[in-house]
Amino acid sequence: MTGLKLLAALGLMFWGGASYSPMQADAAPAKQDAQTLLFVSKNGNDANDGTKNKPFATLEKARDAVRERIRGGKLPPGGVKILIRGGEYRLTHTFELDERDSGTPEAPITYQAFEGEKVTFVGGDTLSPSLFRPVSDPEILAKIPQEGRGSVVQIDLKAIGLTDYGKLGNHLAVAPELFASGNVMTLARWPNSGFTTVEQVVAKADDAAGKGYTFTYKDGMPHAWTDVRDAWMLGYWGNDWATNDLEIQTIDQRQKRIETYKGTSYAMKAGQRFYFYNVLEELDMPGEWVLNRETGMLYVFPPAPLHQIKLQLSLLEQDMIRTDRTSNVIFSGFTLEISRGNGITIQGGEHNLIRNMTIRNMGGYAVKIDGGRGNGVYGCSIYGTGNGGISLNGGDSGTLTPAGNYADNNDISDYSRIKLTYAPAVEINGVGNRATHNNIHDAPHFAIQFRGNDHLIAYNDIYDVVKETADASAIYSGRSFVWRGNAINYNYIHDIAASNLRVSTAGIYLDDYMSGVEMRGNVFYNIGKQAFKLANGRENVVENNLVIDSGTAVAFMARNYKPGEKNYNSLMGKFDQVPYRGVVWSERYPTLPNLLNDEPLLPKRNVVRNNIFVNSGPITGDPLNMQLGTLENNVSVGKLSDIGTVDLKRKTLELNEAAEAFAGLTAFQPIALRETGVQISGLPRVPARLSARIVEHPKNGDAASIGMDLNGNRLVAIQDIRGPLKEGTDYIVRDASVVLQKAYLSTLPEGPQALTFSFSGGSDAFVTVLVKP
Repeated sequence: MTGLKLLAALGLMFWGGASYSPMQADAAPAKQDAQTLLFVSKNGNDANDGTKNKPFATLEKARDAVRERIRGGKLPPGGVKILIRGGEYRLTHTFELDERDSGTPEAPITYQAFEGEKVTFVGGDTLSPSLFRPVSDPEILAKIPQEGRGSVVQIDLKAIGLTDYGKLGNHLAVAPELFASGNVMTLARWPNSGFTTVEQVVAKADDAAGKGYTFTYKDGMPHAWTDVRDAWMLGYWGNDWATNDLEIQTIDQRQKRIETYKGTSYAMKAGQRFYFYNVLEELDMPGEWVLNRETGMLYVFPPAPLHQIKLQLSLLEQDMIRTDRTSNVIFSGFTLEISRGNGITIQGGEHNLIRNMTIRNMGGYAVKIDGGRGNGVYGCSIYGTGNGGISLNGGDSGTLTPAGNYADNNDISDYSRIKLTYAPAVEINGVGNRATHNNIHDAPHFAIQFRGNDHLIAYNDIYDVVKETADASAIYSGRSFVWRGNAINYNYIHDIAASNLRVSTAGIYLDDYMSGVEMRGNVFYNIGKQAFKLANGRENVVENNLVIDSGTAVAFMARNYKPGEKNYNSLMGKFDQVPYRGVVWSERYPTLPNLLNDEPLLPKRNVVRNNIFVNSGPITGDPLNMQLGTLENNVSVGKLSDIGTVDLKRKTLELNEAAEAFAGLTAFQPIALRETGVQISGLPRVPARLSARIVEHPKNGDAASIGMDLNGNRLVAIQDIRGPLKEGTDYIVRDASVVLQKAYLSTLPEGPQALTFSFSGGSDAFVTVLVKP
């Protein structure tokens, strides 16, 4: 049985057939008449009748016209399509649908971009270059570092009617952000890249008493500050897997001493990482900006001349689109971008579909699906989100009725920009939801996090995640005996580098007694630390997996929870949240009703069987985990040729069952590696990205290399403030990197020098070469 057929079978067996196929939405009615089509155009008028020649101007008018048809019983047999003509539409408020706007399975309501035309809905304003002025106030100029003087420009937001500046440090209500040609600009920060560290915690925080931390920091700062109003820090204050933003109350730069207003979720420790941001005195790099919320003055060091870039400020704090108890509605083919909130929220309803969309540069999530049944995100490109990508919730935990909500065949990348941790590409909660055939990459923390029961995570291609954190993984869940029935099967997880942080990273991590998870047919390659990391759970199954060139194949971790402790209470409290001794739960999870009488804190009945480990470390870790489980028929070999023909770049995996390695296995099942990741064509293209925002280069140093993730695009040109660079002379392209030549670099003066990379598709990208003496 191939992977796709198996996935369909699993959906019917375990998810009750609740999953809604996006292909159903492509089935056109046999006949379309004028009543089935309505049109919206930038040049339209809401007094028009919505025909092609007389289009509406707004989505709301089109929605109301459909609502009238539904109320009058005149919904056409094939449903209604609202075709949106090309252009950029500014959303100043949420486009809302409710139960009155529902279609039927046979007659859905579709909001779709007109074929061949680019449609973009924007939640922010474009700032005209003519509105910017050089900084002339002597007091402000004195604060701007030497590197920025003469380059930083300002715009008076109050003068153009923009007065809602939000508040920094709140990932639930993100403050406005500045974008240049689709690239998010950086709030002026120090250090410009990386982190400084906590030297000593002088006084602990007490939020109940309204008292923050007092602490000292390690590194000396290059610029003197005169004001700390609205100056912030982001840090991994207590560990390397959770961040908090802290507003500065006072700072003594001479003593390197700081007082904050509040505490952190984990107690601050010496040696932990953080950086400062939104500080005018640190506005020293192209692509940085600062907003003074008292005066409304925005200062920016442009990454390129203003006339060459498009500067946009995100403003809309609410969802761009929201449905409430709406069913059988499709959104297709257009772009949502530049907003402070979420792209689309689906609240309840059935069989709503988000298809072939680009959702980018959001402050919140791209899509949140909360409840309902058979709602999904299919064939979308999602990137540049401040929080996560897609959040799936739904299903009934009391009856274990699945929701069948899904994220399928999407490319999700460059997420968790503002909330660096616990904001994954796909977050799954509830009962019976799924994440399948997604490409997930480029993020500081998790790819997928799940809570609840009977979820399916299958055929995803996950790489280059967990880039900045520790004790984390590509796929993660933890701290529950009752979240059972989850399957993590046939995923390709690869190229996750080992960090130099205190605690390791992993491919799949079941933390803190997480139990009852099936993990079959996964392929791991180049995982710096552990492929599987299992922390004292029970009845987990690791079977028929392939681990290649990784640090450790399976690592068992001990946990030692004790009654009365916070984590113990959290673990055991989940029993009170579900009817685990009821008939439905007892039939679905037979060992669960008696678990509390079966030495629950012991890691019993885990199975690690029939796996192949190629040039990877063995099963290791806590002896008790291994003693109380079943470890059998696992084979270790030195190289890929020992098991067959494998080309990971092309995703070809042809196992030679006659090879000696298979003598120790029991019917190792084929793995359809080619069926991992996105399986459909026509996804909106993701822009190319550069490997770094800043490249430090010593004066008279050698050539400098900048990595590129082209994402199907082609490099067209590079230019600096003087004009285009010459390929072959100033730079060469080598594989997926640009090498700036020594002769070119020697012409650059000391300080930051901005470069613009242009590509065959998508937006430009910017990098700063910092020439150091």
